Amino acid sequence: MNKRTEIQKLGTQSIIANKFRGILFVAPRVGKCKIVIDALNTTSMASRDISILVLAPKKEIFKGWETDIIKWNLHKGFKIEYVWSNSLKKVNKKYDLIIADEIHEYNLKVLELLAKHKTNGSRILGLTGTLDSDSKYSIQQVVGISPIYTYTVDEAINDKIVADYRIYCVECKLDDKDKYVQAGSDDRPFMQTEAEAYKYWNTKYETAVSNMRYSQMRFPMMRRKNIIYDSKTKIDITKKIVGNIDRCLIFTGFQKIADSIGDSSFHSKSDKGTLEKLKSGAVNKCSVVSMVSMGVTIPNLKIVVFNQLKSGENTAVQQAMRAMNMEDGKIATIIIVYLKNTRDEFWMNSALKGFNPSKITFCKLEDLP
Repeated sequence: MNKRTEIQKLGTQSIIANKFRGILFVAPRVGKCKIVIDALNTTSMASRDISILVLAPKKEIFKGWETDIIKWNLHKGFKIEYVWSNSLKKVNKKYDLIIADEIHEYNLKVLELLAKHKTNGSRILGLTGTLDSDSKYSIQQVVGISPIYTYTVDEAINDKIVADYRIYCVECKLDDKDKYVQAGSDDRPFMQTEAEAYKYWNTKYETAVSNMRYSQMRFPMMRRKNIIYDSKTKIDITKKIVGNIDRCLIFTGFQKIADSIGDSSFHSKSDKGTLEKLKSGAVNKCSVVSMVSMGVTIPNLKIVVFNQLKSGENTAVQQAMRAMNMEDGKIATIIIVYLKNTRDEFWMNSALKGFNPSKITFCKLEDLP
């Protein structure tokens, strides 16, 4: 029995012992679907079909379930339906079991709906490959379930189920020379540098916070975020980094940024065949926005570049895992470009909580290996 099989067996036993209630917290690449299917296959068949609802925050995850159900021979007697997690509000019928895949991605409203289904008699089995302390607390408080089996990314690395990694955080600063950011009103427009625009809107936001004027926070917060996401400084440095790499996946904040970096882009408005081209090697440098964070395996990919890293360790770990397939013992390289002394640095530090600090290096572009 290899290590992956051993972990799958232990996960299956935990699900059965807890009667399909709780959270299966198992690192990506271990096989969460198989663990659940094996547990279901041990269930004694009742006189009626057992109804199961599979929830997921991304509809492409359902394709993996459909494939694994056939691959691992799920027994007959289970009636399975699939629903996007944000559409749970439209579901009124009762299910024997609700499998909440990637439960860490659910917002508070979806968690509250899960709690109602639980109250109505449905068993709730959450699945996740990464679970930060905030998500764990929210799920436990709202839904009333907690991890019943845990196998972390670090454990999977030690057991050589997923590849080891190194993270390089490349700092840059807001440009204070090029006045390209439009400001002012339609009647009296003028141009600002990145640094000037960021300082203006950050001050607006902090003033609203200090005065507890919550209705005035949203707009400056949005403008501040846009300055960070649109930063030419970050784009230029990202392009230099990508230019020295043969094959990589690039995460950006906006579709227009994704369209400007690498050989091709993959998002809701792009060519749907791009991802397959990346998998086959026809495309080697692909930029995405938030897609390809879950349920997708890309062969021969050992480098991920973050032009924009969003706050939250759950998403960061999932996205970084795209480069952590085991391939001849190769170490995954994760490169993060961030704007020092801005909110961008705060987002990065929040995301990095999910990673081993000993594997993180802070550097400048010229020091990047």
